[in-house]
Amino acid sequence: MPKVKIPRKSTSVDMTAMCDVSFLLLTFFILTSKFKPSEPVAIDLPNSRSEIQVNDAIKISVDKNGKAYINYPSATFRLKALEKMAEYYKDKYPALANLTEKQKANFAQVETFGFNAKTNVGDLLNKKPDEISSESTGIPIDSADNQLGDWVMAGRYADVDINHPSARNAIRIAIKGDKNTDVKAVQEVIKTLTEKDIHTFNLITTLAGGSSAAAAEKKE
Repeated sequence: MPKVKIPRKSTSVDMTAMCDVSFLLLTFFILTSKFKPSEPVAIDLPNSRSEIQVNDAIKISVDKNGKAYINYPSATFRLKALEKMAEYYKDKYPALANLTEKQKANFAQVETFGFNAKTNVGDLLNKKPDEISSESTGIPIDSADNQLGDWVMAGRYADVDINHPSARNAIRIAIKGDKNTDVKAVQEVIKTLTEKDIHTFNLITTLAGGSSAAAAEKKE
Protein backbone atom coordinates (compact mmCIF):
# COMPACT_ATOMS: atom_id res chain seq x y z
CA MET A 1 0.00 0.00 0.00
CA PRO A 2 1.56 3.38 -0.97
CA LYS A 3 2.50 5.83 1.80
CA VAL A 4 0.22 8.75 2.39
CA LYS A 5 2.13 11.93 1.67
CA ILE A 6 1.19 14.81 3.89
CA PRO A 7 1.48 18.05 1.97
CA ARG A 8 4.07 20.39 3.40
CA LYS A 9 3.01 23.85 4.36
CA SER A 10 5.23 26.83 5.03
CA THR A 11 5.44 27.94 8.65
CA SER A 12 3.88 31.33 9.27
CA VAL A 13 4.94 33.25 12.37
CA ASP A 14 2.94 36.25 13.42
CA MET A 15 5.47 38.87 14.55
CA THR A 16 2.88 41.44 15.56
CA ALA A 17 3.08 40.61 19.25
CA MET A 18 6.89 40.62 19.22
CA CYS A 19 6.97 44.03 17.51
CA ASP A 20 4.51 45.40 20.03
CA VAL A 21 6.66 44.20 22.94
CA SER A 22 9.82 45.60 21.33
CA PHE A 23 8.32 49.04 20.83
CA LEU A 24 6.86 49.03 24.34
CA LEU A 25 10.32 48.27 25.78
CA LEU A 26 11.93 50.93 23.61
CA THR A 27 9.34 53.49 24.72
CA PHE A 28 9.84 52.52 28.36
CA PHE A 29 13.63 52.99 28.22
CA ILE A 30 13.31 56.31 26.39
CA LEU A 31 10.83 57.69 28.92
CA THR A 32 12.72 56.46 32.00
CA SER A 33 16.25 57.29 30.89
CA LYS A 34 17.96 60.18 32.63
CA PHE A 35 20.60 62.28 30.96
CA LYS A 36 23.67 63.22 32.96
CA PRO A 37 23.06 66.67 34.46
CA SER A 38 25.44 69.43 33.54
CA GLU A 39 28.02 70.40 36.13
CA PRO A 40 27.71 73.84 37.76
CA VAL A 41 31.09 74.83 36.39
CA ALA A 42 33.11 73.79 33.34
CA ILE A 43 36.54 72.38 34.12
CA ASP A 44 39.19 72.52 31.38
CA LEU A 45 41.46 69.65 32.40
CA PRO A 46 45.25 69.66 31.99
CA ASN A 47 46.96 66.81 30.12
CA SER A 48 48.92 63.86 31.45
CA ARG A 49 50.18 60.47 30.25
CA SER A 50 48.72 58.41 33.10
CA GLU A 51 45.94 55.95 32.25
CA ILE A 52 44.57 55.16 35.71
CA GLN A 53 40.77 55.48 35.67
CA VAL A 54 38.96 57.16 38.57
CA ASN A 55 35.32 56.13 38.76
CA ASP A 56 33.77 55.61 42.19
CA ALA A 57 35.46 58.39 44.13
CA ILE A 58 34.78 61.59 46.01
CA LYS A 59 35.75 64.15 43.38
CA ILE A 60 36.69 67.72 44.23
CA SER A 61 36.50 70.18 41.34
CA VAL A 62 38.37 73.49 41.36
CA ASP A 63 37.31 75.97 38.66
CA LYS A 64 39.45 78.64 37.02
CA ASN A 65 38.34 81.14 39.68
CA GLY A 66 39.56 78.90 42.51
CA LYS A 67 36.07 77.88 43.67
CA ALA A 68 35.67 74.33 45.01
CA TYR A 69 32.83 71.89 44.33
CA ILE A 70 32.28 68.28 45.36
CA ASN A 71 30.84 65.22 43.65
CA TYR A 72 29.73 61.99 45.36
CA PRO A 73 29.31 58.68 43.45
CA SER A 74 25.51 58.34 43.68
CA ALA A 75 22.24 59.78 44.99
CA THR A 76 22.24 57.24 47.83
CA PHE A 77 25.77 58.29 48.72
CA ARG A 78 24.77 61.99 48.73
CA LEU A 79 21.88 61.35 51.10
CA LYS A 80 24.10 59.38 53.46
CA ALA A 81 26.80 62.07 53.36
CA LEU A 82 24.18 64.73 54.12
CA GLU A 83 23.03 62.62 57.05
CA LYS A 84 26.61 62.38 58.33
CA MET A 85 27.09 66.15 58.00
CA ALA A 86 24.00 66.71 60.11
CA GLU A 87 25.13 64.09 62.63
CA TYR A 88 28.81 64.94 63.12
CA TYR A 89 28.73 68.68 62.47
CA LYS A 90 25.29 69.68 63.73
CA ASP A 91 26.70 72.53 65.84
CA LYS A 92 28.44 74.06 62.80
CA TYR A 93 25.61 73.50 60.29
CA PRO A 94 22.28 73.41 62.18
CA ALA A 95 20.33 74.11 58.98
CA LEU A 96 21.37 70.71 57.57
CA ALA A 97 19.75 68.93 60.51
CA ASN A 98 16.37 70.54 59.85
CA LEU A 99 15.89 69.84 56.15
CA THR A 100 12.61 68.42 54.87
CA GLU A 101 12.41 65.15 52.94
CA LYS A 102 11.74 67.15 49.76
CA GLN A 103 14.86 69.27 50.30
CA LYS A 104 16.93 66.13 50.91
CA ALA A 105 15.54 64.54 47.74
CA ASN A 106 16.46 67.65 45.74
CA PHE A 107 19.98 67.58 47.16
CA ALA A 108 20.36 63.89 46.23
CA GLN A 109 19.73 64.72 42.57
CA VAL A 110 22.51 67.32 42.35
CA GLU A 111 25.54 65.45 41.03
CA THR A 112 28.10 68.22 41.64
CA PHE A 113 27.37 70.90 44.22
CA GLY A 114 29.06 73.77 45.96
CA PHE A 115 27.35 76.08 48.42
CA ASN A 116 27.81 77.63 51.85
CA ALA A 117 26.18 75.23 54.33
CA LYS A 118 25.70 78.04 56.85
CA THR A 119 23.57 80.43 54.78
CA ASN A 120 20.14 79.99 53.14
CA VAL A 121 20.52 76.25 52.69
CA GLY A 122 16.79 75.59 53.02
CA ASP A 123 15.88 78.23 50.43
CA LEU A 124 18.42 76.85 47.97
CA LEU A 125 17.33 73.22 48.38
CA ASN A 126 13.68 74.16 47.84
CA LYS A 127 14.59 74.76 44.21
CA LYS A 128 14.79 72.21 41.42
CA PRO A 129 18.03 70.18 41.19
CA ASP A 130 19.19 71.92 38.00
CA GLU A 131 18.62 75.33 39.62
CA ILE A 132 20.56 74.25 42.72
CA SER A 133 23.43 73.20 40.47
CA SER A 134 23.40 76.41 38.41
CA GLU A 135 23.31 78.59 41.54
CA SER A 136 26.22 76.84 43.22
CA THR A 137 28.88 79.36 44.15
CA GLY A 138 31.50 77.07 45.63
CA ILE A 139 32.27 75.50 49.00
CA PRO A 140 34.23 77.74 51.39
CA ILE A 141 37.84 76.54 51.79
CA ASP A 142 39.44 79.53 53.50
CA SER A 143 41.18 79.13 56.83
CA ALA A 144 38.41 80.91 58.73
CA ASP A 145 35.64 78.71 57.35
CA ASN A 146 36.82 75.52 55.66
CA GLN A 147 33.66 73.53 54.90
CA LEU A 148 35.23 71.41 52.16
CA GLY A 149 37.08 69.23 54.65
CA ASP A 150 33.84 68.49 56.51
CA TRP A 151 32.08 67.41 53.28
CA VAL A 152 35.01 65.13 52.43
CA MET A 153 34.93 63.52 55.86
CA ALA A 154 31.14 63.14 55.69
CA GLY A 155 31.66 61.31 52.41
CA ARG A 156 34.20 58.97 53.99
CA TYR A 157 31.82 58.23 56.87
CA ALA A 158 29.06 57.56 54.33
CA ASP A 159 31.32 55.17 52.40
CA VAL A 160 31.96 53.14 55.54
CA ASP A 161 28.22 52.72 56.11
CA ILE A 162 27.36 51.94 52.48
CA ASN A 163 30.30 50.05 51.00
CA HIS A 164 32.95 49.18 53.57
CA PRO A 165 31.47 48.45 57.01
CA SER A 166 34.61 46.57 58.07
CA ALA A 167 37.14 49.03 56.65
CA ARG A 168 37.85 52.72 57.06
CA ASN A 169 38.74 55.32 54.46
CA ALA A 170 38.44 52.90 51.53
CA ILE A 171 37.00 55.35 49.03
CA ARG A 172 39.34 57.18 46.67
CA ILE A 173 39.68 60.98 46.80
CA ALA A 174 40.31 62.79 43.50
CA ILE A 175 40.97 66.45 42.62
CA LYS A 176 39.87 67.85 39.26
CA GLY A 177 41.46 71.24 38.75
CA ASP A 178 41.05 73.57 35.77
CA LYS A 179 44.35 74.00 33.94
CA ASN A 180 43.93 77.79 34.11
CA THR A 181 43.20 77.99 37.82
CA ASP A 182 45.62 79.54 40.27
CA VAL A 183 47.77 76.74 41.62
CA LYS A 184 47.32 78.21 45.11
CA ALA A 185 43.64 77.16 45.04
CA VAL A 186 44.60 73.54 44.34
CA GLN A 187 47.27 73.75 47.04
CA GLU A 188 44.58 74.94 49.45
CA VAL A 189 42.48 71.87 48.62
CA ILE A 190 45.49 69.60 49.15
CA LYS A 191 46.19 71.33 52.46
CA THR A 192 42.57 70.73 53.48
CA LEU A 193 42.97 67.01 52.78
CA THR A 194 46.24 66.71 54.68
CA GLU A 195 44.70 68.49 57.66
CA LYS A 196 42.07 65.72 57.66
CA ASP A 197 44.89 63.15 57.63
CA ILE A 198 44.28 62.31 53.95
CA HIS A 199 47.65 61.89 52.26
CA THR A 200 46.73 59.70 49.29
CA PHE A 201 44.60 61.10 46.47
CA ASN A 202 44.48 61.45 42.68
CA LEU A 203 44.64 64.36 40.25
CA ILE A 204 42.19 64.01 37.36
CA THR A 205 43.50 65.05 33.96
CA THR A 206 42.83 64.53 30.26
CA LEU A 207 44.94 61.84 28.62
CA ALA A 208 47.61 63.51 26.49
CA GLY A 209 47.63 62.57 22.83
CA GLY A 210 44.02 63.04 21.85
CA SER A 211 41.61 61.04 24.03
CA SER A 212 39.20 62.98 26.20
CA ALA A 213 38.99 60.14 28.72
CA ALA A 214 39.80 61.23 32.26
CA ALA A 215 42.99 59.85 33.77
CA ALA A 216 44.50 60.24 37.20
CA GLU A 217 47.94 60.47 38.74
CA LYS A 218 48.34 59.13 42.24
CA LYS A 219 49.89 61.39 44.84
CA GLU A 220 51.13 60.51 48.29
